Amino acid sequence: MKFTFKSKLYIGFAIAIIASATSGLTSYIILEKQDEQRQSLRHLHAQIDTVSTLQKLVTEMEAGRRGFRSTNEKRFLATYNEALSRVPSVYTELKTLTVNEPLSAERIAVMEQHIDNLIAFYKYNGDNAEAYTRDYITKLTEKEKKQTDEINGIITAFEKEKLALLTKGREEHDKMIAKGIMSAGIASIVSILIIILLIWVIVRQYSKRTKLIEELQNQSDILRDSEMQLKNTMDDLVKINKQLEKFVYTVAHDIKNPLSGIISAMSLIKSDETLNKDSEIAELTNLSMAAAEHLAVMVNSLLEYSTITLSSKTKEVVNVDQLLEEIAILLFPPKNIEIKIANGLPVFNTWKLKMVQVFQNLLSNAIKYNGKEKGLIEIGYADKGGHYEFFVKDNGQGIAEEDKNKVFTLLGRGGNKSITDSSTGFGLNIVKLIVEEQGGKIWYDSVVGKGSTFYFEWMK
Repeated sequence: MKFTFKSKLYIGFAIAIIASATSGLTSYIILEKQDEQRQSLRHLHAQIDTVSTLQKLVTEMEAGRRGFRSTNEKRFLATYNEALSRVPSVYTELKTLTVNEPLSAERIAVMEQHIDNLIAFYKYNGDNAEAYTRDYITKLTEKEKKQTDEINGIITAFEKEKLALLTKGREEHDKMIAKGIMSAGIASIVSILIIILLIWVIVRQYSKRTKLIEELQNQSDILRDSEMQLKNTMDDLVKINKQLEKFVYTVAHDIKNPLSGIISAMSLIKSDETLNKDSEIAELTNLSMAAAEHLAVMVNSLLEYSTITLSSKTKEVVNVDQLLEEIAILLFPPKNIEIKIANGLPVFNTWKLKMVQVFQNLLSNAIKYNGKEKGLIEIGYADKGGHYEFFVKDNGQGIAEEDKNKVFTLLGRGGNKSITDSSTGFGLNIVKLIVEEQGGKIWYDSVVGKGSTFYFEWMK
């Protein structure tokens, strides 16, 4: 099986993107699980701390009462009363922490009954220690010890159970971290190896081309009749170099829309008649294309979110009319979607790449979440003096009231279904960050079933 130089590049970059996307997705899942484990560990710590506080209060109540019985001094009752006043709030907190744990809740209820019995025991014996005989005090102490032993036994069993769960949770958390490091390491190694292989292929190809040029130049004096052939070869080399430069530029600077680039690249491979004669190559091309379509949105979103603060800081003159026309073409809207761009949009000096990201995300969402037989998207603006106020209006599904707090949050996804089912929850969060970074704000109006209008400010 022989691959062309172009097919090697496309397949190599497709594999590298899949490896990177897999690594990112795996890391995200592991981070989510680690967060759940951390919350569980914090919950266990809170339970242990709270039951320890309750045990301390019981001890202080016991110490206060014993001191009072031994000395008849009221100052010992102050310690008892202060501890007694805090018991109800600690009860409430402990019940809240164990509300979804039937076994723990049952133990807490038994312990609460014993503590209530102890408190009732204290109240029954009154606050006049002078009336107590030594034998009576001994009997009180024995009854008191029996109650407190019951309480301490329950608390000890509770703490032992929670400490065992805490130890197990920490072990699982450590294992999860190790898995995450191993997964990221393997994906990184695979990506690096693929990149090294691609560099080697490119260098080798360029080396072959260079040698060919040198040989033709050395023979130019005796092979004048082949001058036209040499010129054609040089022209082919120039075209190949330009294609390579354009491809590298697209990967490095226009990664925001890898879906169209990858699909276009795969289409070029599929159109090669020589490759299509080989069923194995054709099958590999179809698999790569399907994988690219499935992973492109996640890869694009992860790359955009991780590099947003590294975007070009250089301003340039931007013709918003022309910019929107280019974006609309690159998004490949369905035939039933009409995009109307208002006349006379401004031409001004600004950050072109960031404006592309904002409009691209808003238009992409308006297309994905339309779902109407005849979809309409309108784009316009208003000059507000110090800034422009742009809007993107659609007649799509609209945004439900219960989803309004998710719209601009990271990984926030509402109940609406997109026609491509490719939402990742990154897009509008990225838009919000970009708009706010340059001093503006973004908001929306929406009616369920009738559509939404997103507004954003862009400083002049």
